[in-house]
Amino acid sequence: MTTDGHALEIIAQLGTITDYQQADQLLATVKKEHAALYKEIFTSLQEKIESLSPLECNSLQWSIYRYALMHVRKCTTMEPAC
Repeated sequence: MTTDGHALEIIAQLGTITDYQQADQLLATVKKEHAALYKEIFTSLQEKIESLSPLECNSLQWSIYRYALMHVRKCTTMEPAC
């Protein structure tokens, strides 16, 4: 699967999550399972989340997407803090 494919899959999973802890677990799992590629996946994920419109999702989804975006930015810029 391509990095864009992984990013789209993660966005779909984030859309069904109900709290930040689940988002943290999902992103940690992605980082662990794709250790060699996670930065590329997270970069693609960041681009895709940034292009989402808040009109296309409910308030919980939007909140989770924004939370995930903050996490992804932290992981791609400050790896030890991730």
